[in-house]
Amino acid sequence: MKIAIAQINPKVGDISANALKIETFARRAESAGAELTVFPELALTGYPPSDLLEKQDFILENLSALHRLTALKLKTALAVGYVDINPGRKGKELLNSIAFISGGKVAAKRAKSLLPTYDIFDEARYFEPAAANHPFKFGGETLGLTICEDIWAETSLLPKRFLYTNNPVKTLRAGNASIVINISASPYYKGKNAKRTAILAGLAKKMRVFMIYANQVGANDELIFDGNSFALDPSGRPIGRAKPFEEDLLLVDTCAAPPRPADLRREGPDEILSALTLGIKDYFRKLGFNQAVLGLSGGIDSAVVAALAARALGPENVTGVLMPSIYTSGRSIKDAQALAANLRIKTEIIPIKNIYAEFLKELKAAGPRNVVSLTMQNLQARIRGTILMALANRNNWLALTTGNKSEIALGYCTLYGDTAGAIAPIADLLKTEVYRLADVINRDVKIIPRAIIQRPPTAELKPGQKDQDDLPPYKTLDAVIRLYMEENLTTREIIRKGYKAELVRSILRRIEANEYKRKQLPIGLKVTEKSFGYGRKMPIVKDLDYIK
Repeated sequence: MKIAIAQINPKVGDISANALKIETFARRAESAGAELTVFPELALTGYPPSDLLEKQDFILENLSALHRLTALKLKTALAVGYVDINPGRKGKELLNSIAFISGGKVAAKRAKSLLPTYDIFDEARYFEPAAANHPFKFGGETLGLTICEDIWAETSLLPKRFLYTNNPVKTLRAGNASIVINISASPYYKGKNAKRTAILAGLAKKMRVFMIYANQVGANDELIFDGNSFALDPSGRPIGRAKPFEEDLLLVDTCAAPPRPADLRREGPDEILSALTLGIKDYFRKLGFNQAVLGLSGGIDSAVVAALAARALGPENVTGVLMPSIYTSGRSIKDAQALAANLRIKTEIIPIKNIYAEFLKELKAAGPRNVVSLTMQNLQARIRGTILMALANRNNWLALTTGNKSEIALGYCTLYGDTAGAIAPIADLLKTEVYRLADVINRDVKIIPRAIIQRPPTAELKPGQKDQDDLPPYKTLDAVIRLYMEENLTTREIIRKGYKAELVRSILRRIEANEYKRKQLPIGLKVTEKSFGYGRKMPIVKDLDYIK
């Protein structure tokens, strides 16, 4: 069977545009001779639709769009993700469904059985799980239709325990499915693509089936979808792979002689660069904005964010603002200007010396001679945040914040200051990872000046200030954050890794004590298995005695 995988980038809520995109890709697949064209999970609504699912008009519009697709009477059958209404009288009103359209009608429907309710997922809030999932005949084959999580039960992608009481794959295997199709909206995090491929290759080999995996691509809010759709033969060998981080139409033929093994592309240093570029680009494009503004400090974080923005939006659409204070060194200004010249982005220089002096005067906030209090430091950051937001308002720009995961973890940031903006591109990158990304950006052309990369990190809010005056060394800090956040280790387990007990407890207490700040931050693009975004549901007010 000739099967096309339509790896599309839908916009959440834009059902008419999503339907038109589905039709466009379906006609391309039809022209290429595809007998079946497969689209991602909830392709009509975009993923995740969240509380839009509580709007009746939204559900009805999605059903009307499905009806219009059915009326096209294409030569290629379609497998399309959509929201259906639960016909039963019990349970949630909606189903996360897949429609199999053939011959001008919906020839089969299947609903998602396994509804994830961990990390960023909350599908049980909206959907009723399907009780069963049986294969059906089409074109001389026995097809099994699954939706995202349905394929992962009892696999290493969900390693903690068996989260579900049933496994749809076992039912399909018992029904002698010859081709298993999985439509997905599987968010990206580093290393996930390799996990998916290995798991499904083993599953294809175990079941002796062709495996068709169609994943969404694009970014919606903080989630990035990498695409990387693929097809495997019954030996688990790849027979096709769609492009990562862009729309693609992949055609595979299950009846043809086995081709040379497809390139399954291992994760490399370019992966996070591509992910963050797509995240920024789609956030702006889908919101209807074209231009970004950010503060250029001469430091590594703003340099990397500026480079990402120029890559995502075009350098002509990025403005870097230098806002020197009485504590800003000439080196910082020089490095920021050199970066801007390399990127070919626009710049403005707005000194804050006089504004800062007026604040100190009116608030009577100046400390003793040669003492720059925390209040005085935060005032500088808030003046800069106000300037950036004023420029964004005046010019219909969006402001980018430049904080990294290490700073955000410990609250080493100023509310309404350096945290003011629409989106935080590197909020899920630890400081050490920011430096690694800078090396990737500089690999072919030296864009970020070496002076920026080699300089010890400093906020320059008081004379001689260095990050390491207030924070542990980043190598140690980042290792502890990773073990705590991404591996979910306990205090004692982290200490047993060889880190000093009091240092570990101090870091973990600071992480949890600063939850109130993180609840007020702009969204950050998710690139790790556990970010500080809406997948981490931690109370603000809590006792910290559990950190022992």
